[in-house]
Formats: sequence, C-alpha cells, structure tokens
Amino acid sequence: MTSDAQTTNSMLNFGGFDVLVGCRRIFITAELEPSNGIPLIQPTGFPDIGPVLYPDPSGTNGLICLIESEASMANRLEEVCHADKYTGELKPVLAGLPYIRLTRNGTINGEFITSSSIDGHRFASEYIMGAKGRLAGTGTNTEMSSYEIPANQNVEMVELVKRRLGMPTGDTCPAANVPEIFRLAMEYDPLSLIHGFQISVKKKLTFVGLRSPRALTASIVGLNCERVNVPGIRFDPIGTGEAGQAIFQKQRVTTGWIEARFSIDVALLASLHLDSRQNANAGPYQTARFNLLLAIALWKVAAFLDLLRVELSLRTECKLRLKTNVQPQYSAEGGQNDASGEFPYAGIVQASFEGQNGLIAQAHLPTGHDPLVLAF
Repeated sequence: MTSDAQTTNSMLNFGGFDVLVGCRRIFITAELEPSNGIPLIQPTGFPDIGPVLYPDPSGTNGLICLIESEASMANRLEEVCHADKYTGELKPVLAGLPYIRLTRNGTINGEFITSSSIDGHRFASEYIMGAKGRLAGTGTNTEMSSYEIPANQNVEMVELVKRRLGMPTGDTCPAANVPEIFRLAMEYDPLSLIHGFQISVKKKLTFVGLRSPRALTASIVGLNCERVNVPGIRFDPIGTGEAGQAIFQKQRVTTGWIEARFSIDVALLASLHLDSRQNANAGPYQTARFNLLLAIALWKVAAFLDLLRVELSLRTECKLRLKTNVQPQYSAEGGQNDASGEFPYAGIVQASFEGQNGLIAQAHLPTGHDPLVLAF
C-alpha cells in the first residue's frame, strides 16, 4: 500500500504503484534463475559470432553476458499484449486501444496481411504506410474529409500523414509541425510511442525527423560468467549419406547472477505532444494520454515478470524464472522525492484499463481505430 503523502504527490497510481511528480525514469530489476536446474545457459547470439561477453568495466562482476538483447526484449514486451501473436490482435484488457490492421480487401474479416502491433516500426511500417485504401469504420468520413481527402477515394496511409503534417507535396515538413507526428501516432497506434518508430517510405516520405526512440528498454544479463563449449552431433538416421553427419560445438555460459533489467523513460513520454496544442498550451487530453502510455509501459513489464513467475522459455536451453523468494525491485529517479522498493508486478498486471473511468476512456482516443483496417 502507498502512503497518503505519496498518493497526494503522485501523477499516476496504477495497480497500487505510485509514480511521483517529477519522476524522469523508472528502473526495474528482477533476479532470475534457471528453471530446469541446469546451470548452463544458451544466450542470444549468432553462429558466426557466438554469445556476447564483455568484461565488467568496474572490475567487480567478471565477464558480463548478454542473455537477451534489447531488440529481442522489445519483441517479447510487445508480445505480452497479444491475444494472438500471429495476427497482432490485442488482449481484452487493452480493448479500445488503437492499432492498424491490414487485410487484402480492407474489411475486418478479410485475408490478414499484417498489423501495426507485430510489424517492424509498427504503424510506420512500409507495408502499412504504403497500403492502398482506407478502412470502413466509425468516423471514417469525417476523418478523411478533415484533410481534404474524399471519403470514397482510396489513398495511401502515407498521404494522410503528409496532410496532417502540412506537407501535401514534396518531402519537407515545417519544423513547427513535426510534433504532430506524436499526436498522430497516439491516435492510430499508441504502442508505437512506447517501442519506437521511424517513418521512411521510399520516394514518398523520407523526412528524417519523423521518428521516436524507445521509451521502454529492457535486457537480460548474466554476471560473473564463464564460457562453456558443449559438444553436439548431427546424425543421418536414414544412412543415405546425403544429409551428412556433423560434429560441432555449442557455446553456452554459466553465470553467478542473472538479472532482467527494464527502464521506462518517463521524461521522454512526458515530452511528447500527444494532444492538439491550444495557444501554446497542452491540449485537454495531454495528461490523460501520457498517463495511459506510462501505465501501459508499467503493465508490459509486470506482464513479462508474471510469465517469469513460473517459467519462460527464451530458447531450448534457456528456461528462466524469478528467483525463489526474491522480489523484483524498482527505483524511480529524477523527482524531488526519489523512491525505491519492491515492484508490485502482481497488482499491476491485474489492473484494468477498461470502463468509463478507465485510462483508455479518459484519453479520448478516436473511435473506430481498434483496429483501423486498411486494404492491401
């Protein structure tokens, strides 16, 4: 439970977790252990370079091994939102949250192509930005006519983006209009503001400034690691000789400590223009939209830790879980009153975004965008 003083001085309380006014970063750590009782770990890596090991610059933790990279963890943190990871459909807890779905004929039940929730660069994917057609859904006619595009005319998504940024021709965006890309992302694909995006459509929109870095980063590292080479052999069970037989070595590591690390850039999320500005002032839904993004970032971390409560299989020989009787920890930094302690992931993962007073409703996001369906 949080104290009254914390509650009064907080800008967000979600699932029993307070984010205090002035907080700029939330850093979360969780100690992990192999769940199968075998100390050998198969870290991330490629056949030609093997696992990433490097000496601790402080000299206190021996060799550090990158067990799961930031890029891989971004994929895993996106996946916790999916009811179906093959179509990108979001879980019911996120009902009403905008994202984009691409189908062959532009209908919700049409042949699925991809969606912003699973594609690279999310809504900025070249498949989505270059997709012909428009969705059929609530508010579509108003949406199109607001930017001088006839409602019955098939246009590419990139065309709507350019109109919103005040660049209907050419590839130059007025500097004052660049922040509009964050409001557009909030209205079409808020998850892209957490995991980052960069819009680049060949010969159509290559303006460099239309991007946003990750606000949520994570990795899993091992400390005091030792490299271990394990033998392996590939048999030819039929005996024709065509498949061949190979003897090889597999690179594994042992670790003295395994830790999952998560960093939420609260200051970055707070800096984004998420609502239309009025006379240089923040729009009426700016705070509510910021709170929604921050809560989703916290929920993603909590949902991932909840998977680790029993076991999470990262690879065949890399099955991890939260270390028994060791609670994840957090530190909230940058405010006048820095805070730290146990990270209440169990309460956060059970928190709701739904309902008339839920964070999604308070953000006043456009209707008909959950999902917005485009034709391929």
